[in-house]
Amino acid sequence: MFSLSQPKILIIEDHPATLDAIRMIFEFEGYITMNLSSTMDLHAKVASFQPDVIVIDILLGLTDGRAICTELKLSIHGSIPILLMSSRNGIHDSVYYKTHWDDYIEKPFDMEIIIQRVGMLLSKKAQQD
Repeated sequence: MFSLSQPKILIIEDHPATLDAIRMIFEFEGYITMNLSSTMDLHAKVASFQPDVIVIDILLGLTDGRAICTELKLSIHGSIPILLMSSRNGIHDSVYYKTHWDDYIEKPFDMEIIIQRVGMLLSKKAQQD
C-alpha cells in the first residue's frame, strides 16, 4: 500500500546520467527509489520492490518502453501507475495513451514538473486503494 511518508518510485532509464539525475530528484524529495537500466527480470524486481509509481523511458536500447508499459498493465502489476518519458514529440497522441501508461512527460523536463506528475499519480493511486 502507498505510504504518504516515503513512496517508492521505480525508475527505468538506460542512460546513466539521466537515471542518476532522476534518482537524485526523487530521493531529494524523500522518495525511495529503485533504479534499473534494463528490463531484465523486471517482473521479479517489481514484485520485490513493490513500487507506488514506475517512471520509464520510451527508448531502452533495443526495447520499446511502450511495449514494457503494455506488458506491465496486462500483468499482476497493472494497477501501478506508469509515467512514460520520451525526447520524441507527439508520443502522448498515441492511441495507447492513457491505456497502457497513465501519464507522459517530454524530455528535457523541469524538475518541478516530474515531481508534480508523480505526485498526481500517487494521489490518484491512493484514492483507488
